[in-house]
Order: sequence, then C-alpha cells, then structure tokens
Amino acid sequence: MAGDPFLSDPSKKRKRNRVTSLAKKQKTPTPSPAPHDSEISSESDLSGSEDEAKFEKEDGDLESEDEFAAEGAAEKRRRLAKQYLDNLKAQEIDGDDFDAADLDEDHLARRLQEDVAETKGYVYKFYSDKVEPQLGEVQPRTVRIGSKNVTGVSVKYPYIYTVSKDMELIKWRHTSGKKPQRVKHTKGGSRFFKLNASNPSANHHWDQINCVAASPDGKFVVTGGSDARLIIWSAENLSCLKVLDTREAVNSITFRRGTDQLYAACADLRIRTFSINQFAQLEILYGHQDNITDISALGRETCVSVGSRDKTAMFWKIAEESRLTFRGGDAEKKRKKTDDVAAAAPEAAFHAEGSIDVVSMVDESHFVTGSDNGNVALWSLSKKKPCFTQRVAHGLLPQFEPSQASAETQEDVAARQIPERQPYWITAIYSVPYSDIFITGSYSGEIKVWRIDRENFRKFSLLGSVAMKGVVVNIDGADLQDDKKLVVYVATGKEHKLARWLGKVEGRNALTCLTFDL
Repeated sequence: MAGDPFLSDPSKKRKRNRVTSLAKKQKTPTPSPAPHDSEISSESDLSGSEDEAKFEKEDGDLESEDEFAAEGAAEKRRRLAKQYLDNLKAQEIDGDDFDAADLDEDHLARRLQEDVAETKGYVYKFYSDKVEPQLGEVQPRTVRIGSKNVTGVSVKYPYIYTVSKDMELIKWRHTSGKKPQRVKHTKGGSRFFKLNASNPSANHHWDQINCVAASPDGKFVVTGGSDARLIIWSAENLSCLKVLDTREAVNSITFRRGTDQLYAACADLRIRTFSINQFAQLEILYGHQDNITDISALGRETCVSVGSRDKTAMFWKIAEESRLTFRGGDAEKKRKKTDDVAAAAPEAAFHAEGSIDVVSMVDESHFVTGSDNGNVALWSLSKKKPCFTQRVAHGLLPQFEPSQASAETQEDVAARQIPERQPYWITAIYSVPYSDIFITGSYSGEIKVWRIDRENFRKFSLLGSVAMKGVVVNIDGADLQDDKKLVVYVATGKEHKLARWLGKVEGRNALTCLTFDL
C-alpha cells in the first residue's frame, strides 16, 4: 500500500532532496584554445583599453553609490533638495543680468512656489497688471498671407505655422522687433502636389486644412483637414512623415504640454488620442452629440472639448477613463441682476445660446468658453454651471437699413420688418497658460483682453482691446520667460474657418503679432 497515492504523505511527496553542493551543479568548462600571438590585432588592444575604462567608470559609480548607501530617506530628501537649490542658483548666476541680491531666500522661495504651482496646475503668472498699461500703445506687426483664407496658427517660438483653406502650410520665423518672415511652405491638391494613385495614404491634403499644432519638442508639425486626415510633417523641412486617417473631418488638434501626446477633435463626434513619436492612434473617446469644434489641453493627461450645438463642454480624464459634462444653453431665466450686461442695459434683448464653439484651459481646474450669442463663460471643475458669464462680450451687429431688410417701397412698412440686432460670435479664444489673462476674438474689428479675478477666481473683467480687422479665426502665443515677454499671434481671415456664414467681412488674410513686456 506504500505505492498508493491516496495513502502517501503529501508533504513528503512534494518535497525533494535538494543538492546543496554547488560542485554538483557546476559543469566543468571546456578549455578554449589560447589565441596565437599573430592573430591578436591592434583592434583588440583598443577594445581592451575601452573595456578597462568602462570597468573603471563602473567602479567609480559603485563607489559613489556606496557613499550614499547608508543614508536614510530623510537624509536623501535633504540632499536632493540642497542639490536642487544649488541648480537654481547656478541658473541665476548664468544669466546676463546677474545680481547677488537676487539669490536671497525670498527669490529662491518664489522659484520653488512657481515650480510647485505648475506641477499642481495652479495659476501663478499674474500678468494683467503689466499688460494693461501696454494695450493702448502696443504696435501690431502684421504680415499678409496670400492664401485663400487662413484657418489656424500654432507657435513653437521662434517658429510659427499657419494653414489655410487652399491646403497651404507655411512656416514662419519671428525675430523680436520685426515682422514674421516666411521660411518654407507646402501646398496640397492635385494642382500643386503630384498624386500617388498606388499609395493614396502618402498624398498631401486634398481638401481644406482646418487646424495645425506644433509639437512641444519642435520636431513635428501636425495638420488636420476636411479630408479626414491627420498628416505629420517634419518641422525642419515640411516633408510628410506619416498620414493618419480618421472617419470624418478634423476640426481642432492640440498637444499635451511637454509630451508627444496629441488630442484631435473630429466631426464624427469622437476625440482621438495619438502618440506622434510612434505614429500611432492610442484610443477614442465618446460622449459628444454634435460636431466637436474645439479642444484644449495643458500638462496633465486631461483635455476639455466643446460640442457646438449640443451646448456642452466635456472635461476628459483620460487616465481614469472618465469625463465631466458641463451644460451651457444659457436661457433668459438664468440671467441675474448682478450681470454686467443686465445692469448696464436692462432693456436689451436677450439672445439665447445656440452653440458653444471655442474653449481654452486656464489651468488644470478652470477653462473659458465662447458661444455664438457672444457669451464668454468661466468654468470650474467644482461647479456644473459657469462661475461667471459675460453676455454680448463683443457687442451687437450694426442695425439694418430699411432697404436692406425689406423690399417694401413704403419706408414705414419696411422699418417694421427690420430684425433685431444680433451679437457678434466668439470665433476664437486663447488663455495664457497658468495666468490670469485670456483673449477673445470675433469679427467686430477688435480683440479683447480679459482679467480673471485673482482673489476668488470666480469672475473676470475687461482689461482692454486692440484693433483687429477681419474674422479672428485663431489665437496662439508664446510666453518667453528668459526674455520676459509675452508674444500673441492672431490669425485673421475674410470668413469663418468652417464655412461662409458671416457674409462679407472687411479685413484680409494676415498674421499679426503683439509683444508685451513682462
């Protein structure tokens, strides 16, 4: 019965007698024949010296590791913090305008607070007091673009990239104090680009380009168009590197700060994420019920998008695979007596919100939106409704003449048929990342700069305006910390970037830059 598996002791059966002697496990190595002296070349001598240097370097690394091997966690944190402060001091000393007084504890504390604030996504750049006195005297530098109609602009200073409806991508270089200079361009369509019938995916855009984005590392430029394509270009020579197909038109794209992760808002009600370094799509986000017209992102793995006529803004937490939905649809009953417009002109007609068209993130927990009824709204992740709404932000359209509104010959009858004045759409919005100012654009002949209240971050007010003819289709900027300047680039055209809804608008296709000293 000793061989019966049901009666045997399982503990004894599972245990095996392990050989503790290493001599039994080790095999006797086969001796290799020694190389002949004549077979040893000078290359082996060089490799031998390289190996010796490598071993010496590894020994030095081991010695440095042994030096800190005995330190505890608190000592390690203290050592790294001291090293970080030394690096900050070295950066300040390397500057041209070095002053020993700048290296005091208050200055280092401010630098530490800024680094922590940007890491956590807080607003820490308060530029409004410095920008406000310059608005009346700033000199716009405008360069005309001979394209059909400009649709987008993106900045990786000192280079700027613009796209247009005639499928043209232009690379510009901007030098301080001068107008942007054209460096290179490429144009799509069968007239300017030879089509490849055997490999259609290698072709240029064959329909209008709607948006452009430059990668944070400056190596790539990505464009999206109505031909349902994302094309990745080399930023150096504007050569096509990869074509990524989408199901519908691409309306807006943006990069996550400091990474190669790209977010694309498409007309098929989906948001697609891409890794540009890998030339690959990562995932698709669902939720909007209408055409997604704009998208914005900062440093975290999140983004916010607006769905035009579904009147929602959605904040996407990509890593957590969740989203927050913020519903607009401003109605007359939502007006408060404390609103600027209602207090200043209580008899003014109310204009319902039909779509939310543009969005820009202020920091990781706040963003601003613009609508077709002239509303500019400030949102917070802690509230489902806007913290503050500025209605008719860019004013109302001019009143129609009786002859323009009616074919009646009697003037009094024609006057009764004049429609009420409509507000200017908000066609572009740009918030300087992690700052207290943002800029809105329309076709009212000016762009407006707004200041967010720094005390409670619950409202904003008008800081000033700068004259700007044409339809403001897109705004981007560069915050130059070393030069202590803020450069804002405004792309203007003669019509809206998606269609010809606005009729005839006075202006021209141009790129305008505004420089503010900080």
